[in-house]
Amino acid sequence: MGFRKFAAIILVLTILLTGCGKTATDDEGAQGEETAGVHTDENQGRDNTATEDEDAGEALTDSGAAEDIEDSNESLTEGTSADIEAKAGGDAAEDSQAGENTSGDDAAKEAGETNGIIELIPMKELPDLNMDPQEPFTIEEIAGIGTSMLTPVYYDTLRYQIREFTSNPSRLVIDIGNTSNETLVITDKNMEFSILDFEGNNIAGSKVQGAPVSIAPGEIKRVVVTARNPDAGVVFFEFGGVSAGISCPVFRPFPNEAADITDSRPYDKYGYIIEDEAGNPFIVAENFRQVIGNGKIKAMSRALMIVENDRIGPLEKGDGFLSLVKVRIANTSDEVMRIDRLYTAGGGVYLDLTEEDLAVLGDMALPLTAEPHSIIEGWVPFRVREGREAYGIVFYTNLGNFMLGHLQTYPVYPDH
Repeated sequence: MGFRKFAAIILVLTILLTGCGKTATDDEGAQGEETAGVHTDENQGRDNTATEDEDAGEALTDSGAAEDIEDSNESLTEGTSADIEAKAGGDAAEDSQAGENTSGDDAAKEAGETNGIIELIPMKELPDLNMDPQEPFTIEEIAGIGTSMLTPVYYDTLRYQIREFTSNPSRLVIDIGNTSNETLVITDKNMEFSILDFEGNNIAGSKVQGAPVSIAPGEIKRVVVTARNPDAGVVFFEFGGVSAGISCPVFRPFPNEAADITDSRPYDKYGYIIEDEAGNPFIVAENFRQVIGNGKIKAMSRALMIVENDRIGPLEKGDGFLSLVKVRIANTSDEVMRIDRLYTAGGGVYLDLTEEDLAVLGDMALPLTAEPHSIIEGWVPFRVREGREAYGIVFYTNLGNFMLGHLQTYPVYPDH
């Protein structure tokens, strides 16, 4: 099972690089030149990954990566809305005096756009799980997905959508839909947090709130599972003929790793390395808030938001919704770093984003250059549709290439 899971993960990452040659805005559009053939390097330095080995993941110390990382470049977006509104007021006054472009202004206003900069409309919560007919995922697809946080997971007899998953405190909130002909009964025995002591005993202190929880055929119920042990970050379940495990989606660094992205010291660590046919390496972050680096640059995801907007630049929500990930990049070299190509994949979209495309985000956009020994950060959009597709953002830079993979496993996480 471990090899199958590894192979499935590599397949998903390979799809991202294979799709990097496409320039279409969706999977039915025109395609440009494609990268032929990618293969994986050895799994060098891959450790401390919550989705790899449950025992190893459970032994890690949660040093508060989600809350306690010192932020030396904090709140780049503070005041952005006010600045935009003030500028919008000035521009609107000028247009009124000139008496020109009235219809264009009205159209932009309806689209939530002011002076070419859009107003992001946060979505209050993920779309509700429904019982519409869906094709169940294969074992390989489930292994490749990991812990899906933004999209539902479909089995033959049940489906689920994670609403909240945290450690310290350990808490899982999950909507479960019964697509079988029999009632599903969930108890402390068949759905539980797990963390083992040195003798192999489960010391999580897991509890299904309101157990037993019965879910009738065709019904959806919200289930809450908690654990007394704040370090518990893996939940196993077995009901409806399904046996699986899901892991807390936030990367859990060792204490000495907690501040790795807050300065511009050189850093050389990564999850996977994938190479294209020409031998160009891409370092890959598999988890939310995981720091990766090649000695010249280091990067991590910082936050994620989901939005109601129909469009962000050239990216349309289609039959899904739009999301943005906040990326932080530290240039640890003596050279200027340039992002020569920024590629987003998700929800059937394979799209290159230019500096002009990102300009619609105003000061919130990720800059595409970084001075030596400096830190940049900003937002990059992608589309969410279903969980079986490849999700990721690929960065081509003059100092090396890297990828944020498995975006569908990122939790909706505040910007702080």
